[in-house]
Amino acid sequence: MLSLTQMVNQFTTLSQNNTTANQALAATLINQQHKYLLLKYFDNEKQTTITTVGPQTLAITTATLAAGSKSATLTAQWTYPTCEQLVVFSDGEELTVKFIQNSTAISWNTPTKTIQTSASLACVGVQSYPIPANVSKIKNATITIGQLVYTPAPVQSIQEWTKLNALPYTAAYPAYFYMYDNHLNFFPIPSATGNVITIYCQIIVPDLTYADNVTGTILTVSAGSNAITGTATTFGSGSGIPTGTDIGYANIFFSATPPKGDGLFYQVQSIASDTALTLYKPVVYAPTATGGTLTLGQYPLLAPDFHDTIVYGALRTYFSSISKDTDKATYFTSLYQEKLQLMEFYLSTKQVNVDLSVSPVQSNANLYIFATPANP
Repeated sequence: MLSLTQMVNQFTTLSQNNTTANQALAATLINQQHKYLLLKYFDNEKQTTITTVGPQTLAITTATLAAGSKSATLTAQWTYPTCEQLVVFSDGEELTVKFIQNSTAISWNTPTKTIQTSASLACVGVQSYPIPANVSKIKNATITIGQLVYTPAPVQSIQEWTKLNALPYTAAYPAYFYMYDNHLNFFPIPSATGNVITIYCQIIVPDLTYADNVTGTILTVSAGSNAITGTATTFGSGSGIPTGTDIGYANIFFSATPPKGDGLFYQVQSIASDTALTLYKPVVYAPTATGGTLTLGQYPLLAPDFHDTIVYGALRTYFSSISKDTDKATYFTSLYQEKLQLMEFYLSTKQVNVDLSVSPVQSNANLYIFATPANP
């Protein structure tokens, strides 16, 4: 495996230019190659979840809203995602109201026609859910209700979606979903709160930005444990990696150098502090002793055997357009193409046809004058 730092160092060594400016250029070209190769050769698929929000009865602070009002204040914050939903005021008037997550303010564009005489409203349920920021392309969506995993059908156009929504129907099992304005919309409107929506998607490739962190030594690493404790380490502050949150998107890996560590690479789930982090998978082998060196670094999402492909692609661009050198451009293009061929072969063999039987030969009766021969 090659981390961002190792790839930049390899680039500057092979380009014979280790200036600060060239290191920055190397990081840029490496990021471009990383994203290109992922899009071309790997699905880069993930899944993320959100939960449905069903009917809500909400109170507002003003007992009487004047005719023509366009806003009000809830007595409690709207804790669900920001959305625009159909609501029915207690006097029966229906309006599409905008709710803001973690806010008590609500508003609507169409003025109320009558004076509202009761400080309550009913939301029929949330139909529109914001698509997470790291999602590039949604491939499918399911809703889990009890033990049933239900798959709504995608709607392909705004015209079809508008026809479906002629009336605000609600149901436990939404039949359709539609992506619009960076939101995932369901019809009928989910009629229950807490059902899990699973989004199967292609994620936006994160930039490789975090340098290797090798400060400090290992204090505690136990086989079968996901917890790592260091001494004099700077897990968070040493490289600017966010703490206290899931960092799986960044592809940060931890490794303890043999013989005082097992030398394997473990993806980091979260960093609690400069001296404590949590791995996605438990450590396989306990170290022979404490005090070994460690590395915390960011790695490409490509399969480990092809990390150098990124560097060769970056060098091909460098010598063909930035620091022009025909011989070197040809050389690194050759290395790049060779690795691409290996990658294509690797990808083509990830699935195996397990049907080893010989298919029977089909005979065409029209080719024989008197009779069809027996099957072999």
